Amino acid sequence: MIINYDMQKLNQTLQDFYNATGINMDLLKADFSYAGNRSHWENTHYCKAIQQTEAGKKLCLQSDQCLLRACQKSKKGEFHICHAGLIDVGLPILYDDMIIGYLIFGQMKTKQDFSRLKPDLEKLGLHIRKMEEYYQEIPMFDSDKIQSVSNIAEMLVKYILLENMLKPDFDQKMQSAVAFIEQNLDQPLSIRAISKEIGISKSVLYERFHSCFQCTVSEYINWKRVEKSIELLTKTDLSIEEISQKTGFSSAAYYSKIFKKVKHTTPLKYRKERVTATLR
Repeated sequence: MIINYDMQKLNQTLQDFYNATGINMDLLKADFSYAGNRSHWENTHYCKAIQQTEAGKKLCLQSDQCLLRACQKSKKGEFHICHAGLIDVGLPILYDDMIIGYLIFGQMKTKQDFSRLKPDLEKLGLHIRKMEEYYQEIPMFDSDKIQSVSNIAEMLVKYILLENMLKPDFDQKMQSAVAFIEQNLDQPLSIRAISKEIGISKSVLYERFHSCFQCTVSEYINWKRVEKSIELLTKTDLSIEEISQKTGFSSAAYYSKIFKKVKHTTPLKYRKERVTATLR
């Protein structure tokens, strides 16, 4: 998928987040590569020293990729403790339920105890006394503060999308295909009908969808139907059978199966959770 980046706005937004929180944040592409230059990840003396060793740099890269793979799998924010003993958080940026990028931030310390980190740092050939000094420079974050910062970061993801700082760029044929699908979600949709409507072959249609969305045409249709069904789940009293019919699924059972695959829960549980949240 071709993504347009407004790097001037993005860099300013990441800088504002850092200025306000003192926490480092970077933007990565869907393939885990950096969208721009790393912003502040080497600003702390502690992490900078680790990054200057070949083995340390490799471990940092592996740690980031492990975190991002967890985000990729869950399509939700994830956090972990990196090899250097600091908390890192990853947030996927979703467009039509497709991951088009990630925000990753961290270098947050939750413990003062440095002794547990000494063995791994010694293996990197680092000066332990100096590393302990660097470690003590890092401010402490309790769980409440980490959660608050994560909540702000989630709002930042929405702001980035709202301001079109990160936006997929589709050609005219793909725009026509997506529009046709969205207008006919409640009707039977075949690959032949879609390709005929927009004037390209089925093989080219398959290729374009895989390139733009990293999925098949059928998977995209199902994802869009699930998204449409959520409004009916949360704003009406329609039964699961009625919702499945109105969103183009062949049966309630198939709808429930696809819904669980996309949202990792059943339609009924999703409805119950949203109703409960509204009543609080």
